[in-house]
Amino acid sequence: MGIVVKIVIEQNVYKVVGKQIFLNLVIRRLFHRFFFQKILCYIVAIKAPSWLIQLVLFLIYRSSRTTIVGEENLKKIEKEKQRVIFAFWHGNYTLLLVSLRMRNAVALVHLSFRGNYIAQLFSAFNYHIVRTSKSGRSILELVRAIKQGYSGFIAVDGPHGPPHKTKLGTIYIAQKARAKIVPLTIEARRGFALSRRWDNHFIPLPFNNITVFIGKSIDVKPGDSLEAKGEEVNKSLLELTNARGKDAHFSSHSY
Repeated sequence: MGIVVKIVIEQNVYKVVGKQIFLNLVIRRLFHRFFFQKILCYIVAIKAPSWLIQLVLFLIYRSSRTTIVGEENLKKIEKEKQRVIFAFWHGNYTLLLVSLRMRNAVALVHLSFRGNYIAQLFSAFNYHIVRTSKSGRSILELVRAIKQGYSGFIAVDGPHGPPHKTKLGTIYIAQKARAKIVPLTIEARRGFALSRRWDNHFIPLPFNNITVFIGKSIDVKPGDSLEAKGEEVNKSLLELTNARGKDAHFSSHSY
């Protein structure tokens, strides 16, 4: 009888010890996944590099001279208090951060690892960020922000290209928000292009001369064809890209 009781007690002890070991393994696994993958990885892989990049971008911004070509188009938007979406090429987003400052700006950023860096940078320059989502919730959030008075910024050929091909999502968002689309391109005198990237992304250098080209706003009405308006936006962006400040129809202002 005593032997049976002893065996039962030992079995219960083993069960308790086994459960405790299992719980410890689960807790350690959760701690590893939460701390190392969620917190430490975020700080080391995303937050710290973005801080360094922010410092470099602020140096470029403070040391460079920016010229706005087509400033009258900006003044018209501000005067008439129009809802607006600025359409630009994906390869220009770094140039955008170091050249153009606007209050109450909202940017659409892709939900990806690379997008995490971009979101950090745009946030540092006081942009409200909307991350893309498959559910379409991001479109509703962006439309709501534009209706509330935010100026939208969308890389129309992003996030994966092809380069210089306007996607129709921007036109759809403009229709829903009842917003005008303003083409915007940027160039810098000094810098280098990342030729291995699909968007040929341009990185400016400090002490630079940067030119921002602002095109005329494009109306997008509820019944308009998305394809036709997409071609119109694309044509305007390409014309601005090739203008290089020589178009007599534009006026310019430097600061």
